Amino acid sequence: MYLEAEVIHALAIETGIEPEYEENLISSARKVGWDVQIVRHVPFVHEFEGADRELLEDPHVWFHGDITACKSAQERTAWQVHAPWEALRCVSYLSRLHGLLVNEPWTIAPMGQLIRRGEAVFDDLAYLIEDDTLFIRPDGNDKIFTGMLVSRDDWEHSLKLITFYEPPDDTLVIFARPRVIQAEARFLVVDGRVVTGSYYKTGGQAVRLKATGTTMAAARRYLMNCLDRGFNPAPSWVLDLAEVDGKWKILEVGASSCCGLYKCDTDLFVRALDRLDPRG
Repeated sequence: MYLEAEVIHALAIETGIEPEYEENLISSARKVGWDVQIVRHVPFVHEFEGADRELLEDPHVWFHGDITACKSAQERTAWQVHAPWEALRCVSYLSRLHGLLVNEPWTIAPMGQLIRRGEAVFDDLAYLIEDDTLFIRPDGNDKIFTGMLVSRDDWEHSLKLITFYEPPDDTLVIFARPRVIQAEARFLVVDGRVVTGSYYKTGGQAVRLKATGTTMAAARRYLMNCLDRGFNPAPSWVLDLAEVDGKWKILEVGASSCCGLYKCDTDLFVRALDRLDPRG
């Protein structure tokens, strides 16, 4: 169960990532009577331009921005930032949601072991290899590197990408069998309910399309499975599904305060946030 929160009556938003959904989110917030403040996160000093002390200390503000800004907001403001990093780590939910996931089977190892073993990883994890390829992603939802398919042929290049930001040796890495994904869709969960969804990739190409009724129904079924297994990490969070061999499964979960909203219905999302029960 997530921690209790105050009633939301304002939006602080960092813009400049994807203007269409940001404008929609701002419009939706104003429709329910929220105050809206556009802020700019200043990296390294962890300040928010456009936010005075009164705003920074207001616990009734819901924040949306990028990952770095969310972390700063959690440390430096009283805002509600729906980004429970620990609960969104793969190690926190992969075993709990076993049988519901795209990336199964899987295993986990520290980054240092990956670097030391090098190409031998493909021998170590032979049971996960498909066409001489392996799927690798970070444990953390703050994505110290982007999940990717790696093969023996491009191992050196892939390793440079994985270690570009110099992750510590104890950074955990997930290894899984590759899957051919036909489509990917994002769903916004508020107070234990799927309220809206959007396709963001089909046939390997980026798209922005509202989720259909059939896909929404699949998301609601998977959410019920999550709730039955005690997984409901925040007042609002993200459930991403992927279609594999004609069936939808859970791809990953994420933080609503720093996610792309794509073609999700922001009116439905904000109205759900506005009705959140502060008792949790």
